[in-house]
Amino acid sequence: MSGYCFYSDDALELIKDKPIKVAIDEYAENNKKQTYVICRPLSKDDSTYDYSNAISIFSAGIRPFFVDLGGDDKSFSEYCDDFIEDVSFLAEKYKYRDKIGRKKAWEHLFVPLSDGDFDFQSYSLEKKESRVVELIISLIVGSINDVSKINLETNNLLDSVKSKIILFDTDQTSFVFKSNIGKRYVVQGLAGSGKTELLLHKLKEVYSNNDDVRIAFTCFNKILSRSMRKRIPEFFDFMRVEKQIDWDNKLFCFNSWGLSKEPKSGMYRYICDYYKIPFGNMYNGTFDELCKRAKKEILEKGIAEDKAFDYVFIDESQDFTDSFIELCELVTSKKVYVAGDVFQNIFRPIDDNVNRADMVLKKCYRTDPKNLMFSHALGMGLYEKPVLRWLKHSEWESCGYKYEEVDDGVSLSRDPLRRFEDIPSEYKSTSIHLVGDEENISSKIVEIICKIRDENPTIEQSDIAVIFVDTDKYIYEEIPLLKYKIQKELGWE
Repeated sequence: MSGYCFYSDDALELIKDKPIKVAIDEYAENNKKQTYVICRPLSKDDSTYDYSNAISIFSAGIRPFFVDLGGDDKSFSEYCDDFIEDVSFLAEKYKYRDKIGRKKAWEHLFVPLSDGDFDFQSYSLEKKESRVVELIISLIVGSINDVSKINLETNNLLDSVKSKIILFDTDQTSFVFKSNIGKRYVVQGLAGSGKTELLLHKLKEVYSNNDDVRIAFTCFNKILSRSMRKRIPEFFDFMRVEKQIDWDNKLFCFNSWGLSKEPKSGMYRYICDYYKIPFGNMYNGTFDELCKRAKKEILEKGIAEDKAFDYVFIDESQDFTDSFIELCELVTSKKVYVAGDVFQNIFRPIDDNVNRADMVLKKCYRTDPKNLMFSHALGMGLYEKPVLRWLKHSEWESCGYKYEEVDDGVSLSRDPLRRFEDIPSEYKSTSIHLVGDEENISSKIVEIICKIRDENPTIEQSDIAVIFVDTDKYIYEEIPLLKYKIQKELGWE
């Protein structure tokens, strides 16, 4: 099965032994295209169709397909109509209609087919229609975009990248809509791979689809937990969750430790209060020791059958020892979702948990792969002699690299990302310059910014960063001068 394909369980059961599955896998793998094969929209869990012998195929850049596997023309036609009605409902719910219009504006893009050979490439789309289809895909897989920021007709490179429609990749889709066996589900990934966003989507699914559950979201420090407590209701509003948040009763969001006088100030503190066991602070031992002690006391008292939570979500798990995660697992009845970085620090060894992860997210969506490779090469000193930090073959693969031994060296490469696929392979940025010692630095920087603005008329000041990579004292003289010249010549604060 291609790593670029997502199959819902019912769709896979229908086509697992058919030639069409081979064709789908080959198309997705050869074209590096995320492809989704489903029977009904994933984001509308109350969809039920009378006809169960049809699948739908979605992939960016080509028309969507309805494929009849049963040969019942009338029932298949009704299936197509039902599916399109559900897409129309989702477009209204998530305010996509302003961008894609009513169904009469886009239903002609869907292609009904009988099971058999067909050429994906012959159904390619023009740019605007392709972006409409991408928005429809985002609706059916639940990867909802802020459509107010989406421009269907961009005319420069920067706008194309900024206006890229975000779609879950196949791994992310599997995490949100499928479940594994066992109490703990571990997600490891690079920074920027969408771990926290995925936890929020899973949290939304669990909270909105279960009436009587107790859920906790926890992370190591107070700043992040306060940020998440604000972010969760904003995310729920954006995702049109109708169920009201019942804070500190059905949904908890706190940091890991907590304060002795506030039982709901931290995960460990709440567990101690719930099970009526002693709470320890930093004077009573390390956090690791206290978590081990709490687990031991709960087991010795025979009260572990009474679960404090049904679901627990742990973010930034690399900040924790195993004892905290095991304690959370002990007090949770159904599932503990754990998300952490492959390597939080490029000079620390890659966490052994990567090898035991249920899912490893290998793609960084914040950065073009070429820029990410340059950053890793620079930060890890790959061109230094000797190399400052070198990974094992399996570790490179965990970070999303293709590792190939070539002659007496190694070739490292990354797959392209959808977000940056509009950048031509021959594109040369005008924004990379070396500033010579004899040049006026701030004037040269302003000159470069002006060139960027000429190429991208819609650019905003927040699109540009100026980074000084050394620590010399000249910086403290240059930055105020740069600030003055940017304000004077560009009118930017």
